[in-house]
This record gives sequence, C-alpha cells and structure tokens, in this order.
Amino acid sequence: SQWRQVGWIDSKALYGDLETHRQSVLPQAESYVHRFGPGMILYFFGHAPISLLGDAKGDLVIASWQLPNSFLWPTGAIGHAKAPTTLVPTTKNSL
Repeated sequence: SQWRQVGWIDSKALYGDLETHRQSVLPQAESYVHRFGPGMILYFFGHAPISLLGDAKGDLVIASWQLPNSFLWPTGAIGHAKAPTTLVPTTKNSL
C-alpha cells in the first residue's frame, strides 16, 4: 500500500454509487481539495469500483470497509488502529 497525506476527511452515511459520487460528492470534494489540500471520502456503506470513481486528479482517497489499520502521524510516528474491546451501554440514568 501507499502512504497518502490527507488534510481532511468527509464521511458519508451512504453507498458511493457512480451518479451520486460524480454529481454531488466529487464537486464538493474538489472544493475541499482547493481549500485544504488532499483529503479522504469515507463511504459507510461501500462504493462502486474505485476505477470508475473520480479521485480529483489523485488528490482524493476513497475508502469504505477496508480502512487502513495503520497511519502516519505528522511527527513521523506510525500509529495502529485498534477496535474497542469492551462496549459500555449507555443508560438513560447515565446521560
């Protein structure tokens, strides 16, 4: 895999189909790229094949289920994502 630096992440609670990506998400992402530099779109429910989705001329990372399990901090240190081991339910009394 290749390390990519991103300056922003936009998570979408939808499936990244071609029409929605090209007509709505990509224009919005391109405006973010112009303001903040390269970024990432995270589709919660998957997406069409990467080869068919536009990537703002290489400045956009598109991800869904297969999120990276390691990342590079600005300091140069490598971090590793870990899933929570214990889930604590929220009760009405604890709010």
